Amino acid sequence: MARSSNSQPTQGIPSVSRTANKAGAGEIIAAISGESIVITDILSSAATTLSTETSGGGTIIAYAPAGSSNLNQGIKVPVSSPVFGSAGSNVTINYYTIR
Repeated sequence: MARSSNSQPTQGIPSVSRTANKAGAGEIIAAISGESIVITDILSSAATTLSTETSGGGTIIAYAPAGSSNLNQGIKVPVSSPVFGSAGSNVTINYYTIR
């Protein structure tokens, strides 16, 4: 079983860690065909809901309160799905992808 950058067990081949950020509501991480995004850390200036569609629709991935969320284990997003933030906050996400 492959190990992620945050030393948690995963399925598949992990990529190198990446960082994405967004000011305001909208798409934070674009979908990657055939791959899953695994979120390892979230930093948000205000509470926001992370989901696979705009305005908190689709699959709810996580609720991120204001501040830093250093996760003990990554949150896997469904295959070929993007990550959207629902609130008008500044959001930074550390993540990697797996095939």
